[in-house]
Amino acid sequence: MTLAPATYVTPAEVVQAQLDAYNAHDVPALLAIYADDAQQFQHPDTLLATGSAQIGRRFTARFAASRPQAQLLNRIACGQLVIDHEVVHSDMPDGVSAQELVATYEVVQGRIARAWFSFGALTCLRVALPADVPQMNALIARSGVALSAGFYSEEQAEAVTRHVFGVDTQLVADRTYFVIERDAAMLACGGWSQRATLYGADHAKSGPDPLLDPASQPARIRAFFVEPAAARQGLGSMLMRHCERQALAAGFSALELAATLPGVPLYLASGFGITEEFHLDLPDDIKLPLARMHKRL
Repeated sequence: MTLAPATYVTPAEVVQAQLDAYNAHDVPALLAIYADDAQQFQHPDTLLATGSAQIGRRFTARFAASRPQAQLLNRIACGQLVIDHEVVHSDMPDGVSAQELVATYEVVQGRIARAWFSFGALTCLRVALPADVPQMNALIARSGVALSAGFYSEEQAEAVTRHVFGVDTQLVADRTYFVIERDAAMLACGGWSQRATLYGADHAKSGPDPLLDPASQPARIRAFFVEPAAARQGLGSMLMRHCERQALAAGFSALELAATLPGVPLYLASGFGITEEFHLDLPDDIKLPLARMHKRL
């Protein structure tokens, strides 16, 4: 239950209350926290909305367009000002996004009088298209070699990148493979599959690739790759959350994957468990350790 504004003791508590109301998509609660004549700006002085009616319409439109959730990264409170560093995650019909922002709130008599928003990088996940395949293959080649350091030898990394890694275009045709972009630059790709193939690009496949039965078989997590310069920025987790939601919506209750060693930490952190350790025989007598992993949804 939302508390009345008079019960908030500090400006930081007022701002936390508006963050909670925002994540609950509760427009009336938000308008109770903002002053009746409050103003919202894009920093420094571009007016976005003024007064309860305009601010209410702005929130209503935002919540209708997506299901945003604001993740607080840091907060500074000084007198009447509270500054929040956030990432706002949004779900859209064709993918998801994450928008970095800094929000500065001026709190007067227990209500927000003015707010300024400074927008940072916009990271978007969307369905991969056939035209993306060359760029995805180039990203995969860079990622496969660079991010294998410390897990595989140079010979192993180069062999698996050459003979196994790459785009499975069946996933692109099925619209279950995705790319992540930031400021129009492709930073990651990955997806899930409702088909039997467990791993490998087009050149590593042979024979038919039948559909799985959601009632008795796990969906596959397939081919997660991140641009080396963008590693450990949460892009793999962003892909995983989207793939899990998509697989659930398609009726699957479990996921399975074949992980290279660099990917195992991400998958363990995502709730997967190792069910089998095995190796892949590659040309030139190279053996590549892999892990088969499973997760219930």
